[in-house]
Amino acid sequence: MIFGAIIEYGDDKAKTKALHPAHREYLRKFLENGQLRAAGPFAEDAGALWVLDTEDAGQVDDIVRNDPYTAEGVIVSWKVRPFAYWSAQEAKGAH
Repeated sequence: MIFGAIIEYGDDKAKTKALHPAHREYLRKFLENGQLRAAGPFAEDAGALWVLDTEDAGQVDDIVRNDPYTAEGVIVSWKVRPFAYWSAQEAKGAH
């Protein structure tokens, strides 16, 4: 199932920048195994949106919880929401 993780960062931009390489390396394994469909930061490094393909929302929570950003306090909160459908092509058939 496809889930969106809506992630909020704290205010320490220097810490976010310093931990960015470890954060990217952590997410790379989910990109390589096909679970990470898309990810990107919001403007001004206020947070990010990750799109993940997992069996349940608990797996998404585990992925976010184990990110170096979370361990070091960069990620301060997140919400996980299931997608009704992921692509525009799927949306065309949804009605």
